[in-house]
Amino acid sequence: MLVVVTGVSLLVHVYSIGYMHGDGGYPRFFAYLSLFTFSMLMLVLAANFLLLYVFWEAVGLCSTS
Repeated sequence: MLVVVTGVSLLVHVYSIGYMHGDGGYPRFFAYLSLFTFSMLMLVLAANFLLLYVFWEAVGLCSTS
């Protein structure tokens, strides 16, 4: 699952570079995208239910922003 999340995230980041070129919200978009990727990776690596819940909420937070 780590390889899948990392691979899909890499493709999304590469596509987004061209898509967001010239947009004023470029830095904020990539900050949220990177935080989303980090949260997804930590969600996969979570060793207990508390971490699972925390990173599940972080994924949701990044998705709605």
